[in-house]
Amino acid sequence: MSDLLLLRRFLIYRWMQNSLAAAVMAVSIALAVVILLLAEGLHGGLVRAANPFPMLMGAKGSPNQLVLNGVFLQDQPIGNIGYDQVEKLRLNPNVASAVPLGFGDNYRGYRLVGTEPDIFKISNGIGGGDKPWLTLLGGRTFQDAYEAVIGAEVARGCGLKIGDTFASIHGTVSADGGAAHREKYTVVGILAPLHGPYDGSILVGMESIWLAHSHGEAEEDHARSEVEHHDGREVTAVVIRPAGYAQAMQLAGQYVKDSEVQIVFPSKIVVQLFYIMGNIEQIMRIFSWGVICLALVIIACSLYWFIIGSTRDQAIMRALGATSENVSALNFEMGMALVLCGSVLGMILGHAAFCALGSILQSKTAVYISAGFLPEEAALMAMILLCGAVCSWLPSRLLGRRDIVETL
Repeated sequence: MSDLLLLRRFLIYRWMQNSLAAAVMAVSIALAVVILLLAEGLHGGLVRAANPFPMLMGAKGSPNQLVLNGVFLQDQPIGNIGYDQVEKLRLNPNVASAVPLGFGDNYRGYRLVGTEPDIFKISNGIGGGDKPWLTLLGGRTFQDAYEAVIGAEVARGCGLKIGDTFASIHGTVSADGGAAHREKYTVVGILAPLHGPYDGSILVGMESIWLAHSHGEAEEDHARSEVEHHDGREVTAVVIRPAGYAQAMQLAGQYVKDSEVQIVFPSKIVVQLFYIMGNIEQIMRIFSWGVICLALVIIACSLYWFIIGSTRDQAIMRALGATSENVSALNFEMGMALVLCGSVLGMILGHAAFCALGSILQSKTAVYISAGFLPEEAALMAMILLCGAVCSWLPSRLLGRRDIVETL
């Protein structure tokens, strides 16, 4: 009888016990894999989202809230600042470009972002070179009031296409029964997928936001007159691209003591966020390694008790000519088969769970996370197989040396 056939029969002989040991190993490895993938994927997603925003200006308040609102389209705006701040930035020699952002309305939960055509000139930041951050899948950019360029997620979720019209609702969160503005926007362009928060944005001209909110029920001509005379022109945030690194530091220093506005580095906020999350991640990794160690102990104990329970069968094998090394090798192979099955299943479960969690996080936070096979996973597998080999070899070696006379 071949070793492979013997191994299969040994595994089937106590299938419930062996399945339990492999399942515990699979779940523990899946947990470790999910933690690794989430840490890498979430970090990459947040960094990609923040890349097009080197510096961000907004009203005084929480820097975290400013970044969450301006970069990730989450949370509520801190407040508005005057458009004169944008004009002042554009006159500053340290500033290469300043693009305003205005929030306050939504359509079916997707936020309207008031801005200017210069937003389409913003590059993708680190790793993207001079490649534009926003590109059109179809149509054109907005030019006149109440024209809109929608993100890929908006087009997919609302079924909007070029030429369609819609009315926005006041507020950043959609609510049933909310009052819609009288003015209707016309879709003139659709963005190519960004794999970031702005896939769920509706870009409109800043003038459209000002007109829609100019004294609420004011007549259109009167509202346009106010906008033209710079009355009530406010923005929520300003995306700043500095002329260089030194200029960025100088610009930030110029606004440190400003009582009305603040300038933040979104990438710095992301780093601070991960510093806080790093402690939680470390605890989860320790916990996952604890579960993996427990799984290895269970496999070692399962192998030990299996060998104890099948000593008569092994003694018969010895009596028929098998050496102690043959029996020990067979027991070792059985233990490694359990470890290998648990490891492969754990990797599959880990990646499947990561995909499910990534989809949930994307729908809730608009942060796209993705991660392939990481080098850390290969190191994890190697360490598990090494520990599994030790846990399989030790009991099989010790019990393989028992005298068969005691059993027969």
